[in-house]
Amino acid sequence: MDVARWGLQVDYPIQVTAGGGKYRHDDDQETPDTMMVTYDFPDQKSITWEGLSWSPLGPHDSQFGISLHGTEGSIVIRGGGYVQYDMKGQEVATGAGAAGDQDHFDDFLMGVREHRRTNSDIEGAHKSTLLCHLGNIAYRTSGTLKTNGSNGHLVQNAEAESYWSREYAKGWEPKV
Repeated sequence: MDVARWGLQVDYPIQVTAGGGKYRHDDDQETPDTMMVTYDFPDQKSITWEGLSWSPLGPHDSQFGISLHGTEGSIVIRGGGYVQYDMKGQEVATGAGAAGDQDHFDDFLMGVREHRRTNSDIEGAHKSTLLCHLGNIAYRTSGTLKTNGSNGHLVQNAEAESYWSREYAKGWEPKV
């Protein structure tokens, strides 16, 4: 989600819609094995996320990755590299860089050792993980969520708000 959010230069959605279900595995998991979520942002920008945890062509296959599509072309990111295409589908640029969990772990540890900010700070992490939570809430409520574009909070939806927080066991309540 980080790459798409940064690529579009967006923070919080104004609407989230999710659909899917448990179509492949008959087990006690609450998370669907097939899911699609659409996040609509101000200025006519959208992110669509698709999850097929059971498919060999899903996110764990290294030949597939993330694609960003805009009004002037597309970028496909796989592993540590990318290919940029124009609107006619012609390759116009390629590049490579760091990728994967190890790079994130290294950046975090070096940030601690060097007393510097990491590449992704807590606010960026919050904005990205919030998208995941909103997608799950939209799925669980079988509907479309309206959200506040300035902070990502739910707008007038009591059912969805019941998923916003949880009850904590005595002694484990967060102190804010």
